[in-house]
Amino acid sequence: MRRASLNSVPSSVSAIFDGVYAAELDHWNFIHTLWHPSTTRFWIPDGFFGGSGNALDLTAVGQGVAAGEHLFVNTYLLGVTILAGAKSSTLARYAAELAGVESEHRVLGQFLAGASPPNNLGFEVFEFASVDAITAALMGAGFGLGQQGTAAGQFYEFPQPPMAPPIPISSNEPQ
Repeated sequence: MRRASLNSVPSSVSAIFDGVYAAELDHWNFIHTLWHPSTTRFWIPDGFFGGSGNALDLTAVGQGVAAGEHLFVNTYLLGVTILAGAKSSTLARYAAELAGVESEHRVLGQFLAGASPPNNLGFEVFEFASVDAITAALMGAGFGLGQQGTAAGQFYEFPQPPMAPPIPISSNEPQ
C-alpha cells in the first residue's frame, strides 16, 4: 500500500488490486477457520515491486503476481487431490473454487506484465506434488515465510485485524 500511495498507479489497476485484496481476505477468513497459518510475517523481495525503497514497477508486480498465483493455484490443486483422496468432496470442491479465483489473479498479473495472451492455459499446470516443494519454490525466489528470504527486501506483517476490503465483491464464501 505504501508503494502504491507514493507512486502513480492508474485507477483501473488500483481497482483490480482492491478486488484481489478483497478476494484474498475472503480466502483468509475461510481457510484460517480450518487450518492454523504457519506464519503471518512474510519477507517480500524488493524485486517483486521493481526495486528498493518506494520503487514500484507495475510490470514487475505483474510478473511477481503471476508467478505467485501459479504457486497458489498449484497449492489448491494439491488440496483438491489430497481432499478427494480423503473422500472429503465438499472441501475438495472448495479448494477447486479457490484455485479458480487464484487463476483469475494470475491472469491479471500476466496482463500487467504484458503477456499476450494473458490467459494462456487450456488446463492448469500441476507442477509441484507437495507443499514442501511449493514452499521451496517461494524461498528459491527470495521470499521468506516467517524468516528473512535470500533476496534483498523487507518483512511485511499480516495486519491483525486485517484491513477491511476497499470494495465489495460477490461470492464471499464457499458454495
